[in-house]
Amino acid sequence: MCVCVCVSGAAPVVVRQCHTHAHTVTHMHTRSHTCTHADGYTHTATAGADACGGLAGWRVQIQTLYDDNAMSLQSMSASRFVAPFVSTVQKWEKTLSLIAEVSDVWMLVQRKWIYLENIFVGSDDIRLQLPDEAKRFDRIDKTFKKIMSETAKNTVVLEQCTSDRLELLKGLSQQLETCQKSLSDYLLTKRNAFPRFFFISDDELLSIIGSQDPETVQEHVIKLYDNVLALQFSAAGVGGPAAAGRNGNTGRTVGGMSSAERELLSFRKAVPVEGAVENWMAAVEKQMKRSLQLITKEAIYNYPKMPRLKWVYHYQGMVVLSGNLVWWTWEVEDRFRKIRQGDKYAIKTFSAKLGANLNELVTEVRNDLNDNDRKKLNALIIVDVHARDVIDRFVRDSILDERDFGWESQLRYYWDRHEDDMLFRQATAVLRSGYEFLGLSGRLVITPLTERCIMTLTQALSMRLGGAPAGPAGTGKTETVKDLAKALGLQCVVFNCSEGLDYATMS
Repeated sequence: MCVCVCVSGAAPVVVRQCHTHAHTVTHMHTRSHTCTHADGYTHTATAGADACGGLAGWRVQIQTLYDDNAMSLQSMSASRFVAPFVSTVQKWEKTLSLIAEVSDVWMLVQRKWIYLENIFVGSDDIRLQLPDEAKRFDRIDKTFKKIMSETAKNTVVLEQCTSDRLELLKGLSQQLETCQKSLSDYLLTKRNAFPRFFFISDDELLSIIGSQDPETVQEHVIKLYDNVLALQFSAAGVGGPAAAGRNGNTGRTVGGMSSAERELLSFRKAVPVEGAVENWMAAVEKQMKRSLQLITKEAIYNYPKMPRLKWVYHYQGMVVLSGNLVWWTWEVEDRFRKIRQGDKYAIKTFSAKLGANLNELVTEVRNDLNDNDRKKLNALIIVDVHARDVIDRFVRDSILDERDFGWESQLRYYWDRHEDDMLFRQATAVLRSGYEFLGLSGRLVITPLTERCIMTLTQALSMRLGGAPAGPAGTGKTETVKDLAKALGLQCVVFNCSEGLDYATMS
């Protein structure tokens, strides 16, 4: 509709259309039976009571028309000829504002509904654990599907985006938020029971909890442990299929784990896969540490009873490195005792022995070896080179007493018989091994700078404090911290800090 205003002595002035643009809002119909969900997957709406199409496909068309009409109304409001139509323009502005608000809330509800539907409808375990929230979601699900069914029958936007619909959708959004909070609290209990679950996302944790197959955890194991690729599952073979279904018992056990390099750690005692996933996963972690403790103890005991190369090939890489350094520490302190007893050349002869051991490894690594044995020897050579350099420095600087700072400042390995555990000492710090299975992840070359960094960090750890290596990018700050974690048998998690990182995440 055009409005003409005639002014004396002037040509007619045509005022821009007013109602035409606003009127187009009432004709925004959807033309497709296909809708795209917020997660990017395309679903086809089907007929029936349970059909529930999405809004994302409609939202593009609605938003385009909304933007066009909003611009038209804005230009009309700025016109000096709008006076006769002010009330009509304001009415359409309020209508468009309501449409935009309803559309935003509708999309928010849909995203939450899609996320929670897969959880509460697809997982019987979560429905059993959260019966009240499951009933609440069933009510929400019924209401939302009813809304979408009505919308599919009548696609006129003006008739669907009303104030009543807005209040209903806001109520659904609040109820979905309550369901999601209860779900987050439920997942927090799982994470508190097995803290390594903090290292995976909610969706990944839900996929583990909601599955009846315990091997679902396999694809997430690399995130739960430092360098573990897979757990070794096997059939329990006791009680038969009837026993497998009782008390959450799957009839399987975890007998070990393999690293990313396919190095195998066999548990001394198999862990039955029964009960809640967080419980048997916690038992797997405990058995990993216990098995490594027993294997390390055995390796240290057998070191003087076996040829060195045979001993190296017989045990896992991290056990070899730890056992080798335990005996190196003992031999150094034994040489100090011999010096006190009158043997002035004890340190020099030990230096020669270390050189011979190193030459033996260099000769062996030139042979035809498999990848894992070569990685194991390479790491041992790096450690032995540092051990030899330390002793050569003692000879040069005449360090002849174990109380000298030159020896106190070294990271020393001990097997404490009273504690029946491996201890690390450096200056005033005394730390225990974490017995984290690390596979054959390699070791960093130790320099005087990394020695000082490591000593600073061990002192901080012993006092329950943190450390912050500083320096230019690419100088090895992160790698030094990671190498210290390997030396102590601890899990090291590397992540990038962001504004969203808070104390709760760090705790």
